[in-house]
Amino acid sequence: MKTLAALFRIRRAEDERGFTLIELMIGIVIALVVVVAGFTILTTTGRALRANDQVVDTQQNARIAMDLIVGDIKVAGFGLAGTLASTQVGGCKTPTAGIPFGIIPSDKVSTGADNGADKISLVIPTTSVLWKLSANTGVAGFKTITLQGGGGQSMIDAGLNTVAATTAMISINGVLTAQVESRAGDVLTLIDTVAAPAQFLAGTPVYLLQCIRYEIGTPAACTSNGPCLMRGTVAPDLTTSLSPIVDGIEDIQFAYACDGCLGTGIPDRIIDDQGTPSGAFDQADFLTNETWETAPKTPDKIRLIQVSVVGRQVADDQGFGESANGKAMSSSALTVSDHNHTIDAGYSATTYSQYRRRVLTKTVETRNVGIDG
Repeated sequence: MKTLAALFRIRRAEDERGFTLIELMIGIVIALVVVVAGFTILTTTGRALRANDQVVDTQQNARIAMDLIVGDIKVAGFGLAGTLASTQVGGCKTPTAGIPFGIIPSDKVSTGADNGADKISLVIPTTSVLWKLSANTGVAGFKTITLQGGGGQSMIDAGLNTVAATTAMISINGVLTAQVESRAGDVLTLIDTVAAPAQFLAGTPVYLLQCIRYEIGTPAACTSNGPCLMRGTVAPDLTTSLSPIVDGIEDIQFAYACDGCLGTGIPDRIIDDQGTPSGAFDQADFLTNETWETAPKTPDKIRLIQVSVVGRQVADDQGFGESANGKAMSSSALTVSDHNHTIDAGYSATTYSQYRRRVLTKTVETRNVGIDG
């Protein structure tokens, strides 16, 4: 019989024997499977997170662009009043006839499907804490107003151009529209005397009316690699000073519903039933491809604007091993309002499909675009 000490020696020898080659190889294989599975999960999660960020950014950019455009449309015109011959604000005038209005539509093409983004020009008010009356205006009529200290220079810095006096327009409290002839310090001299009994009290806000335009900028004009929404002022000679404000906006489209664009041209507070009369307001009542220069189809008759914004992801999807390979994100090209993306210059189905897109559409009521004679 083996002694107890001998048994202990045998057991210790077995314990110190280690792994066989087969056991070691099995262990390596199992470890590799675990590592590969972990790396696959990490890669998939990373791609999903980046894709989600792209979707969120695209949706957010589209919403920001829509909010900016809609906000300006709601105040477009801002009580603009007077004769058509005198109430021009900057370059907010029809392209050929040169008639001024609070809204100037600019469709990409005059007939058929658009092959690019639309533009829109709007007369909007801007103001400042300094642009308030420092004293009451006279009850017997007035030709000058005095702003609070520093307000005159501040308004010049913001774009008031008294050299081109016919387009230097202000609005007092959104009630009275007036042309500015000159500025001396904080005193603005108006071209026309405001007749009695109009009076405004000290502290009444004064607004500078400016013509601004929205359009889509090329990647070269934007701060990112993709297209963007641009906004800026339009001068009387139609030169623009535009700046990129929202990245990743690929397209904007506008369709217009009006009251008084048919028949006698007299508004009746009912949206015109365009095309084949349906007896009810529907999509067919929105107009595109109009010049808006020949009465009765003039911009002061516009009552509703349907705004469509297309947001596109700014950066390409970049994941592990895919930096050189384009991925299909869009199954087909969009048709937004009357814009068919497939007829755009340089359209490529392969390139187009590599970007995610989001479309927002909203209908906005215009409030201040009518011009009183």
